[in-house]
Amino acid sequence: MSSDSGRKCVLIIDDSELNRKQLKDILKDEVDVIEAKNGDEGMNVIREKFHQLDIVLLDLIMPGKLDGFGVLSEMKREHMTDYLPVIMISTNNDPKNIEKAYDLGVLDFISRPYIERIVRRRVLTTIKLFKKQRDIANRIDRNYKADDEVRDSRTGLLYKTNFFNQADTQLRNLNLGNLWMVAVDIDHFKLFNSYYQWETGDAYIKKIGQTLLESAQRHGGVAGYLGGDDFAILCPARMDIVESLSNNLNRYLTDNSFEPSFRVNFGIYPIVASMKQSANDLYDLAAIALETIKGDYTVNISVYDPTMIQKEQDEYKRLLNIQEGIKNGEFTIYLQPKVNISTGKIIGAEALARWNHDGQVLGPNLFVPVMEKNGLISTLDKIIWDRAARFIKKQIEKQVQPIPISVNISEADIYTMDVPELFSEIIRAYDIPAGLLEAEISEATFANAPAKAADTVNRLHEIGMSVSYDDFGTGLASINTIESLNIDMLKVDTSFLRLSADAPEHSRNILEPVLGMAQQFQLPVIIEGVETAEQMEFLEQMGCDYAQGYYFHKPMPAEKFTKLISNPQKLDLTGIQVSVPQSYKVRQILDSSYISDEVIANIFGSLLILNRDGETVRVGWSLQDIDGDSELSDLVDASSEVPLSDMVKDTDREAFLRLFDEALKNRKKGAKGSFIFVFGGRQHLIRLRIFYMRNNINEQIYYAMCDEIEDEEK
Repeated sequence: MSSDSGRKCVLIIDDSELNRKQLKDILKDEVDVIEAKNGDEGMNVIREKFHQLDIVLLDLIMPGKLDGFGVLSEMKREHMTDYLPVIMISTNNDPKNIEKAYDLGVLDFISRPYIERIVRRRVLTTIKLFKKQRDIANRIDRNYKADDEVRDSRTGLLYKTNFFNQADTQLRNLNLGNLWMVAVDIDHFKLFNSYYQWETGDAYIKKIGQTLLESAQRHGGVAGYLGGDDFAILCPARMDIVESLSNNLNRYLTDNSFEPSFRVNFGIYPIVASMKQSANDLYDLAAIALETIKGDYTVNISVYDPTMIQKEQDEYKRLLNIQEGIKNGEFTIYLQPKVNISTGKIIGAEALARWNHDGQVLGPNLFVPVMEKNGLISTLDKIIWDRAARFIKKQIEKQVQPIPISVNISEADIYTMDVPELFSEIIRAYDIPAGLLEAEISEATFANAPAKAADTVNRLHEIGMSVSYDDFGTGLASINTIESLNIDMLKVDTSFLRLSADAPEHSRNILEPVLGMAQQFQLPVIIEGVETAEQMEFLEQMGCDYAQGYYFHKPMPAEKFTKLISNPQKLDLTGIQVSVPQSYKVRQILDSSYISDEVIANIFGSLLILNRDGETVRVGWSLQDIDGDSELSDLVDASSEVPLSDMVKDTDREAFLRLFDEALKNRKKGAKGSFIFVFGGRQHLIRLRIFYMRNNINEQIYYAMCDEIEDEEK
């Protein structure tokens, strides 16, 4: 357990802010402290941060649905007190309460008022002794359980040593090349337990055991349970047997509405007659094959080949270097601009991870796979999020026009951390507008963890962040998935561009419906991976507006990017818009002589960019050509010193401001309403439709269309 810093982590659950502060002041020099102000909040923290916590300090008497006894009951029911020690804190020294708390799993009792030296010693000693107790129990389990227990009571499988003994017996009767040793485990099983509770995890383990046992009985062979989420089966050398196991267990996930990321993986070691290794050694080789597919969501069966051992050794060396690099602060961000295709101007950037190692800047392909397999990807992501927020803050301090920076959220992040809460903390710590820090969540994450990802999107919106659907087109999700999500932008996978080089018509036939779908759902689209002039020309022909790739800009250090955006002429600050579905663009129409201003006004009304700061709304830009000398020009004049909000009749002002809140909430549909404005010496009934675009430092930016309702419409 313990936090990323290596310090022990204590959770204090107490409804008194004063009591929590006293305990925190006593302990903060020795441990990291997390606080919860009631039982419900405390249980949420325990479930979300279970593997980070080392001890809980729990007040017994608290208001609300869940008091201290309720928390203890929940923890005991979910077997948490077997792994996480609890100390009771209370001014109530009633022996019955104390005895009841001990029965529910409390290890010690601290009474108020606190004696600092005693509190500190009891907390640290309990953490130390509990850890020793668990280590001893695990050692005893490893050394003796296999000898004492022939079969595991939960799975019905041979347990550890007994499995390997029986497997050795079968191997002595081996016919040439007719058996496989298969290592089996569950992806992210520790996360499964914290997400679905321990009883559900037990049921999953039992189901795998039953499935393996039935297969061994049907086809011949022997199956075993090795503890945790590790299984093994010695079976005939037939891929259909392993594929059948995989299909049955994947169906179990689907039938029980579990996230597909918690699938079962299989590592296969083919056995030939000349081999003299024990079953235990053969299992170790199968486990190496299993390790090679950790974090690869495209495959869950791997067959051993001799190069895997060297790869594992190389990967272990790389892992040690990565861990050292994290300690030394060697990971940083490079920024790759996103651009408006027609103007080449920068609309934002994506923060990408780079590793400054041994005088070289290493790309993510050299460290991300290792970090994903070894549980470090969330540590890296937090570093990148922090660096991106710090960069935004520096731009604001330097009075450089800040532009939105997007960061990536991985599947592991949404299972292991409270991602929206972390972003809230980062935004508060750096005091930056939430709209300038954007999130990107990959199609794989939406496919593998749909419920968790959708909840993350909604909560990120609540704090003011926008969310992009990244890598669309990898084949893991459907258009129905897009429609069901409250996302703000679509980033299309580079596979479409690779197709365009060899089969432009095929690419066009695929990309056109994607762009049409995005337009229907009011989603702006960015095409990733643009590398050639031919690709850019193809995208322009398709009516794409935004792109990202080496053709425009390579990822660059923060310092170089700062110089790039210091020139206002290189920036497009109007915000990303939804692509127009026609094969020509509105901008080209407006700049042409094919259509008059009067006709444009009839189609669009007045086009505006509105800036909202609290209860003040000003016109930041308007299409003056349309308004001409009409009375509406007084209303939409961007140079006017009178805010637009001051022109609204007093009786309509509250409803007018609510319209902006509605547009912020419903980003796809926007919001519309009619209000009385007073200008030009009289009252006008004006119809408005507005769409939220983005945040810009202390204000929100909206796109709006307005026209006056004539007498015959009233």
